[in-house]
Amino acid sequence: MTRYSHLRACLCFSLVTVATGGCTTADAPPTKDAATADIAGDAATQPSDTPTELDQDSGTDAAIDSAPPQVDITVEASSPGGGDGCTPDCKGKLCGPNGCGSVCGFCKSGEFCEPGGSKCSEYCKPKCDGKACGSDGCGGQCGTCDANFHCGTSDGTCYKDSCVGSCDGKNCGDNGCGKPCGECAGSDWCDGGTCKASACKGLDLQKGQCDGDFLLTCQGSGATAQKITKDCAAPPSGTGQTCGWDAIANAYGCIKKVCDNTCKTDGGAAIVCGNNACGNPCGTCPSGWKCNVTACAPAAGGTCSDANFQAKCDGNSWIYCNTGTIKTVDCVIEAGASKCGWNAAVSKFECIY
Repeated sequence: MTRYSHLRACLCFSLVTVATGGCTTADAPPTKDAATADIAGDAATQPSDTPTELDQDSGTDAAIDSAPPQVDITVEASSPGGGDGCTPDCKGKLCGPNGCGSVCGFCKSGEFCEPGGSKCSEYCKPKCDGKACGSDGCGGQCGTCDANFHCGTSDGTCYKDSCVGSCDGKNCGDNGCGKPCGECAGSDWCDGGTCKASACKGLDLQKGQCDGDFLLTCQGSGATAQKITKDCAAPPSGTGQTCGWDAIANAYGCIKKVCDNTCKTDGGAAIVCGNNACGNPCGTCPSGWKCNVTACAPAAGGTCSDANFQAKCDGNSWIYCNTGTIKTVDCVIEAGASKCGWNAAVSKFECIY
């Protein structure tokens, strides 16, 4: 075989082997049937346009992959005590966060927690009943007036700008054109153009006040105002309570009584005998003496000495120490003197003749 014949044979072998798997005649060109088979064989090895069962499953998987991820989420409840060692702080707080991921309490429906959590307050409720204009009391407006009209500041009514008002005989209320004739002081209220004193006059309407164990608050306003007096110490529920400042409510109220265990009066004087505010004894009086609330008072027949007792007058009675015993003499009736008083000559109290 010549070099050319050898090369041609190799080329035929390569082409036919790929197309048909063999070469029958090395020098013969491929027939029409062989070419057709060639094409059919190639088509058989190409992917089909019709989806197979595998392709359909793959489509389902693709749809699942394109959907939002399904993630199992476990929410761990925040422990009020702070599982991480955090110490909650709810001192003086009714609501709001405790600093450890939980809360000190919740407000009722329609209320919100004030900053700092000291109290729950109601949401502002607009008041526009009977008003066509002016403020709604919550920072908004009840409406506006048309051109050439103005809003009456006291009643929320629209008045013509040409209206001529009058305040004759009035110190409060409306002048007839929506302009005020004046305002009543404090909690006083306006009645037909005249200011009248409120039943709660002088009382803080928001915080109230204390009068000893009594809590004073105001209920209502204007003509319906009433001063309410509550005895915080009245049994049975008030036992151990008094009126005082309630930091949580930011107002005066009935609180637990905290006694002063020192032996000092409210004015700072020493309590010599009797009990202090907590009921604990502060001291006793000498034999025969009587305890006058916080101090020992001399009584006839009681023990005494010149070191611990000086003569004194109690009206016309002369009280003095004689041989270790307290003596009492009525200077006018018993001694016939004019009175009991200070004798400068001897520098002591005695009966003065």
